[in-house]
Amino acid sequence: MENSWKIIKECKFSNMNECVESLLKKNYQVSHWIKDIAKRTKTDLENIKFPIILTRIRVSELGIKSATTLKTIYNLLEKENFKLINPLISINLRFYYDEQPKGEWLRIAVPFNSMIDSDGVPHLPKLGHGLGMYFLETYWSYPDSIFHPHNEFIVQKNSDI
Repeated sequence: MENSWKIIKECKFSNMNECVESLLKKNYQVSHWIKDIAKRTKTDLENIKFPIILTRIRVSELGIKSATTLKTIYNLLEKENFKLINPLISINLRFYYDEQPKGEWLRIAVPFNSMIDSDGVPHLPKLGHGLGMYFLETYWSYPDSIFHPHNEFIVQKNSDI
């Protein structure tokens, strides 16, 4: 469960909107929700500590055997000493995963209410690959949102261990 997946050593963007604009210039498919959230979300770049060590975790690896809530998943991640990912880093992550297999969709665990659209709906980003394109989409981030044992999340390893 604890293998490193990606290491982010820096972020070249000072805010999410800059990052999204750069993704669009490189022909990544960015959802309208991500674009909206990026324009509205302030970034505290000074409090992001690099390097950021990321790993992938299936919900089943947390001991979950049936559908469960995002709140339960986040509580188990915290017990396992994982951290949620800063929203700017989550958007920036699309640049780091061009070897993504077709048909794969990975959710990125970001703090609750850190990515809210102009309708007031909280989201978490997800990376996808299909139709010959790489996507940055979203999924609802309500505490009671349901996920299944086969779902996989990207989380940050706690470097303070």
